[in-house]
Amino acid sequence: MPVQCPPQTNAAARRRMSRSGNAMIEMVIAFPVLIFLALGMAEFGEFFYVKTAFESAARDVARVSIPVTAQQGDPAARAAATLAQYNITYNPSWMIIFDDSNGTLVTDVSTVPAGHLLTIIIQQYYDQIPGIYRPLYQVTGSGIANGKQVLGLCTTVKE
Repeated sequence: MPVQCPPQTNAAARRRMSRSGNAMIEMVIAFPVLIFLALGMAEFGEFFYVKTAFESAARDVARVSIPVTAQQGDPAARAAATLAQYNITYNPSWMIIFDDSNGTLVTDVSTVPAGHLLTIIIQQYYDQIPGIYRPLYQVTGSGIANGKQVLGLCTTVKE
C-alpha cells in the first residue's frame, strides 16, 4: 500500500518561507564579521611577513659585516638585496650599526677592530614602508596602527 503524505497547509508553507528569510538575515549579520576577520588575517600576515624580512636582512647584514674583508658598502648592499627578495624597497635610513664594545655608531664596518661586538638594527614604521598591503586599514581605518615599528635586530662579533 502506497504511503500517503498529508496535503500541505498554508502554515507549513509559511514556516518554510520564514526559514529561508532567517537564513538571509543570518548571512547579512555574519558576512561582515567574516569579511573583517579575513581582512584582519591578511593584514597581520603581511605584518609578520615584513617583520620576518627585516629580521632576515639584519642577520644577512651581520654575516657580511663579520669578515675582516668587509667593505663600507657591503652592509647596505646586503640589506637591499635581502629585502628585495621580499619585494620591499630598502631605504638606507632604516639601518643602524652600533659598536657595543666602545658605544659608537659605525659608518664603515671595515674600520671596526676584531673582537668588537656589533649590533645591527633595521627598523621602520609599518605605515611608512612603501608598497605594504593593509586591507583592514584601507577599509575600516583600523588594524595595525600607524606608528607600529617593525624591527630586525642581530648582534655579532667582528672577526
